[in-house]
Amino acid sequence: MELTLPQRIYLLSAYDPDKADFTATGLQFRGQRLRAAAFAVLVTDGLVRTDGKKAWRLAEKAPRDTFLHGVWDELPADKAQGWLRLVHNKAHTAETPVREQLREAGYVEEPHGHRLNPLAKHKGAPSDPGGLLTLRERTRGPVLADAPPEQVPDEDVTLGVLCAEGGTGALFTGKEQKAHKETLKRFGAHFDARVPGLRAALLTSILSARSVGGGWS
Repeated sequence: MELTLPQRIYLLSAYDPDKADFTATGLQFRGQRLRAAAFAVLVTDGLVRTDGKKAWRLAEKAPRDTFLHGVWDELPADKAQGWLRLVHNKAHTAETPVREQLREAGYVEEPHGHRLNPLAKHKGAPSDPGGLLTLRERTRGPVLADAPPEQVPDEDVTLGVLCAEGGTGALFTGKEQKAHKETLKRFGAHFDARVPGLRAALLTSILSARSVGGGWS
């Protein structure tokens, strides 16, 4: 199974390499990142178009991936919607379908115990910790090496940008973000040229949700 961009975002933001486990620590704002990742794919694949402020559906043929299909299907064919609304309003519904995809594919094992804990469903052991570390370091590497974004695969640029936005430590520590601030700025500009307006909407959503905990499903 080839992982989709939202699935990779989930794995990167949920996995704690120090504990070698998935935790609820990265739960805050995960839904917004997953939504933004889905729309980044849909724009790149030519299924959605944006003018930098709003987005609208283009193709009649739906994406095959069920999560991407659901996000794409929200957009009416004859009416554009604002990026912030698309990223923010249903962020609390985004994690469950992506997590279930990964469980069905064997990437995430069913959590055991603590069934009365409402956060238990957001946990669960990774089936391939080594593979997750490889994905994590591949995504972090270009930023930590201050590589020009033009020399990095667009998907890896997108992963780095969406995980770093808002300074919430989903992939890079605060110290790392500060040390590589200019590189992340260049990565962000590169992403904006391909999907204008989406990153700004993600940041606005994160900032607006921060005071109430980010939300989850």
